Amino acid sequence: MKKFINYSSPWASLLSFTLMSAMMSLVMSLKQFESTGKMFLWGVNISIIMVFILMYMWVRDSSRESLMGFNNNDISSNIKLAVVLFLISEAFFFISFFWMFFYSAMAPEMGYWPPVSLWSPSFIGAPSLNTILLVSSSATVTMCHYDCHSKTSYSLAWLKLTLILSFMFITVQWLEYESLPFSFTSSVGGAVFFISTGFHGMHVIIGTLALGVSLLLMMKNYFTVSSMLGFELAVWYWHFVDAIWLMLYIVFYCWGH
Repeated sequence: MKKFINYSSPWASLLSFTLMSAMMSLVMSLKQFESTGKMFLWGVNISIIMVFILMYMWVRDSSRESLMGFNNNDISSNIKLAVVLFLISEAFFFISFFWMFFYSAMAPEMGYWPPVSLWSPSFIGAPSLNTILLVSSSATVTMCHYDCHSKTSYSLAWLKLTLILSFMFITVQWLEYESLPFSFTSSVGGAVFFISTGFHGMHVIIGTLALGVSLLLMMKNYFTVSSMLGFELAVWYWHFVDAIWLMLYIVFYCWGH
């Protein structure tokens, strides 16, 4: 049995503190949006940039460990368990947004919902198109994963198509934001809508980056049938993002409208 020397990696702790800083800055900017909120938004932007840098450093070290053969079965199982726990925590993160929306809609302060300042977006048009794009991308990334195991030559094409669909989703979402007649400060409903869909959009960007890195590594023949843990975890994450969007589509666009 191979034994490896354990060492302490700083990336997990630094990433945790950076995420805490980002959330604290976001809360402060929301509480003081009209006065000094823009000052705290700078903290949010800097924290987000630091999050991406730390994620890159962590993935870089993990890739090096994998290349050197450090990822035995026990380590791979622990990594999978950590990702499952992370996805569960992310699910509860979005559940809090759904709870805010249902609470505001079912017990409105003015006695009716939606408020006058909020024009509820219809599920017809951009939301339905985005749903088709994201569900299709989930299917294409699944085909890519299947082809990787079946040793066919279409895996790269499926993954490239997945990235194209994800970029289309991000573009359509941005265009929808630009065309909406209400803003973040219009009402509670507007704030919940932009926070929920905005955080989901951030997760889509992270998932797109993960799949993009997987594509580069796949083109360099880094992955093998028996060793493609990073790509499999990226696929898990993408399916999670797809499931969250379906819930957002049903709650905010279908039921909310």
